[in-house]
Amino acid sequence: MDRQQPGPDGRHPGRHHANDHRHPPTTGTPPDTPGSEAPITRPLTLTIAPIVYHWTSDPEHKYSFVFTLEQHLDRQRLAGLALFRNSFGQPSAYAYAGYHWHEVLGNSRLSVKVSAGIIYGYTDEYEDKVPLNWRGFAPAIIPSLSYQTSTNGSINLMVLGTAGVVLGYSHSFQGLLGP
Repeated sequence: MDRQQPGPDGRHPGRHHANDHRHPPTTGTPPDTPGSEAPITRPLTLTIAPIVYHWTSDPEHKYSFVFTLEQHLDRQRLAGLALFRNSFGQPSAYAYAGYHWHEVLGNSRLSVKVSAGIIYGYTDEYEDKVPLNWRGFAPAIIPSLSYQTSTNGSINLMVLGTAGVVLGYSHSFQGLLGP
């Protein structure tokens, strides 16, 4: 039987030693699969966006704000719900799914998201303020640019098509779907 001799540190090559953190044991599973040592994080993100800037001024515009709760399904995919008061003072909502690109332009703090979903809330005399609106419901696509300010925080700029932009702060927490 061929036995390996211990190396200069007294350890046998190819064997894992309990105190050796340089070469931890592997499970044979990729990092993004269940049972692996590096679980996928699925953060729950709360966004508060108190600043809305419109491209054009309208005397009917009122103060607007947005609260968003977003669940990441994996590193890129997400789903969320935004509750807001629209520019005409009406309570509104946006239910969406989206995709998140990390490390944009080689910057680890810069990311881009695009979401698509349904907006509800532009009703009555304001139905014509949102394209394809049918009884208050309209499709929407919202791109956003984020800059990470801390481990859990980021500043976000969301583009609202021809209407304007929203500036907000997001904070991520442990998600509902696990680590």
